[in-house]
Formats: sequence, C-alpha cells, structure tokens
Amino acid sequence: MIEFSVSLIEFVLATFVPIYLGMFLLIFLSKVTRVGTRYLSAYALGLLFWFFFDTLNDAVQLDVNQGYSFDFNHISLVTLFIIGFLLFTLLGGVLSSGMENPSGKQGSSSPFLLATLVALGMGCHGIGEGIEFGGLAASTQAISVLDAIGGIGGGIAYGLHKLLESTIVIVVFITLARANGLPFRKQLWQTVIVGFAFGIPSAVGEVAGYSVPIDSSWFYALGAGAALFVVLQVIKPIFTFNEDGEVTYSQWVRISVSMIVGFLLLYAAALGHS
Repeated sequence: MIEFSVSLIEFVLATFVPIYLGMFLLIFLSKVTRVGTRYLSAYALGLLFWFFFDTLNDAVQLDVNQGYSFDFNHISLVTLFIIGFLLFTLLGGVLSSGMENPSGKQGSSSPFLLATLVALGMGCHGIGEGIEFGGLAASTQAISVLDAIGGIGGGIAYGLHKLLESTIVIVVFITLARANGLPFRKQLWQTVIVGFAFGIPSAVGEVAGYSVPIDSSWFYALGAGAALFVVLQVIKPIFTFNEDGEVTYSQWVRISVSMIVGFLLLYAAALGHS
C-alpha cells in the first residue's frame, strides 16, 4: 500500500501539470500563429475520435457482448452513457442559446461557462482513471506510484494523455474566445479555471477509489456519453462556410491533415500503455 497523501499528491501533479502545459502551450501558439479555428477544431476532432473509442473500450463497450441480457451492470452502463450525453448537451444548449443578450451582442460569461462545461464533460472519464489509480495505490505491493503504474513508460503515457486531451478543451475555449472578442489576458486567467474543471474529477476519483472499491467502467460510460457532447462543440467551426457558401479544396486538405494528426497523436500516446 502507498500512503494516501503520497498517492494523491503524485496523482494530482501527474494530472494537472500536463493539463496546464497543454492548455497554455496551445493558447500561446494560437495567439502567435493565428491559425484558423477551423483547423484547430479539426485537430481536436481527430483527438476525439481516438478518445471516444478508447473511453468506450474502458466502459467495456457498454456490455454489448452480453447481447440482450440487460442485467444490472448492462443497464447501468447504457443509462450512464445516455445521461452523460443528454445532461451535457442540454446544459450546453441552454448556455449556447443564452450567448446573445437583448442588444444582440454576445455575453462575456457564456463562452467561459460553455468552455467550463466542455472541460467537465471531458473530465468525466477522469473519475474512472482516478478510481483505478486510487484502488491500485491502496492495494499495490509496489513501493512507489511510478512502479505501480508500470514504470516511466506508464507515467509518460498518462501525462501525454492529459496534455493532449486538455488541448481539446482549450480549442473549444479559443474558438469561443475569438468569436466573442475576449481579451487575451482574460483568456489566460479563465484558462486556469477551465483547466481546474477538467482535472478535478480525476482527483475526486482518486480519493474515492483509494477509500472504496468502485466499478470504474460506469464513469467511463458517463465520460463516453459526455464526449459526444464535446464532439458537437468541436465540429461546428470546421464547416463554417466561406463567402461562396462552401469549403474550398485547399481548406478541405488542411482540415483532413489536421484531423489525422490529432488522431495519430493520441494513438501514439496510447501505445505507451501497451
């Protein structure tokens, strides 16, 4: 067993350091390069394709191999998947519809709140990760957290996952911030809060998993459903038409390249777990 305080501190650092590194790195790069939000969103969508596949796998594919058995666990997984999607999508719809005030100008709080909601949606699967990590720390015979998760390779893979996943969240925030003319300095301090919203579910899961045996697959099912909500938020800017009402071929090429880059980056991070 690894002491609770040690496991929590190390897990929190392993989670939040790459989250903020990924978020601030991308927000500064987007400021310097002014790369279009269409291509940032395509990159994030590529990440999401692998993320959804991976999370659904961790949710044991909603027990699809059980056929029509519909036992308690099967029903629970499917129900949590549906809840994850509808809860975040309906809340996101409320925030999106409230983006414009009576004067016709977009409000300053709704983009930040919508980005925070996206961060929480992306963070749902982190509860499952935290539960697994906490349970492992409480039961392992290893003398260090790093040994318990498979050594340096496992630690690097986890850190890369958090870094890349955090860029999905920040892409949504950058898109909303640009659309609403949010000052860059304000974007920076709001990023701190958005990053906290993304990472805190993992810390909560670690505390719970260290204390009580919990089936992590339930929270992966919740996270997979919430990921579909994030897809809806990411996909909107990609197909913003130009003045002629269509995406040009050169734009389509850049969109395609951005998507496959995102997919392969998260796939490469997943290889570290093997």
